[in-house]
Amino acid sequence: MTTTNIRRGLPPRVSTTMDLGDDHAFQILEFPSGAQAIVEGGRSVDQTPASQGKSDAPPEAGIQSGGERTGYDEPAVRTTGEQQWFKDTFCNGSQACVQAWDWALCSTGWSVGSGTGIAAVGSEGSRNGNFFVDYWECICVGPFCIGGHECFWVEQWSGLVVPGHWVSVGFNPGGKYMRWRLEGAGGDTQVSVAAKYN
Repeated sequence: MTTTNIRRGLPPRVSTTMDLGDDHAFQILEFPSGAQAIVEGGRSVDQTPASQGKSDAPPEAGIQSGGERTGYDEPAVRTTGEQQWFKDTFCNGSQACVQAWDWALCSTGWSVGSGTGIAAVGSEGSRNGNFFVDYWECICVGPFCIGGHECFWVEQWSGLVVPGHWVSVGFNPGGKYMRWRLEGAGGDTQVSVAAKYN
């Protein structure tokens, strides 16, 4: 998976936090740019979301990809109960859904006003997954864009997904390409990422 040309955005301010009990909580974040995000997490299978509800194109526009299980004797099976629950709960009605091993990536195929990405790490895992929300930014190089444009991904948010849990992040970049990356859960761990955007 390619993670080059990424810049980290300024950190958000947490405006609201609500603990719904039993490992289920959500936060509302406000970014210096004026954008907002809703971050929610809970246990797979047991809890569903309470909140479910123009730039140059990046090279990964509209991409859906994920890691394959390699180096293991037993066959790769992606139909465990948690994977099926994720597919039934989050993939229906989404524009993108990837179920894979270790890592997964979904990106929008066009500039969007808002989007929500949901990631899950299988309970068989022994490592947390790292979940990222990025948006594509193009800026002028020099006055009046005489030097052309420079384009790059901005890492707007990052957090952990604990094995056996899911995390949902809604973000409003205001007319930009978006992508959601889940990385580092391990080659022996099933992961899922779904994205809904408009």
